[in-house]
Amino acid sequence: MKSEGYILLDIRPEWEREKARVSGSLHVPLFVEDMDNGPLTLLKKWVHFGYIGLWTGQKFTMINPDFVQQVEVKVPDKESKLLVACGEGLRSMMAALKLHEGGYRNLGWLAGGFTRSKDDDFSGVEGPEKLQYATIGGVSYFFLKLIILLQSVGNRGAKTF
Repeated sequence: MKSEGYILLDIRPEWEREKARVSGSLHVPLFVEDMDNGPLTLLKKWVHFGYIGLWTGQKFTMINPDFVQQVEVKVPDKESKLLVACGEGLRSMMAALKLHEGGYRNLGWLAGGFTRSKDDDFSGVEGPEKLQYATIGGVSYFFLKLIILLQSVGNRGAKTF
């Protein structure tokens, strides 16, 4: 990344970035929490929580209406090389399209996102979690921790011949 002159732009929501982030990366979220409390939005939030939010820990979001303008503040030179990244690669593809429409031309996206990264893919990672697990929340987070615990117990008890 550095040898090619790319700037890493993390577009995940703040609650994912708080768990783990690449040192020195820029942050502008593509999605922000939807704070509308109108009757229709409250109904959508209730359905979202029941089907997705409880399991994944994801909040009800909306597209950041100021996304491109916020990137322009942090990276005013539209000829800069930007590597756009998110948890699994889908949101970063959408962000790259929005940035391209906003005049940025030297764009790349992290295929598969941070969940496909390995421990040594980035020179520094900050936060309490592994970068690969930062998008996991809700009930699925506890299942992940149980699986990791069972794997470590299983590896200790494994015999080699």
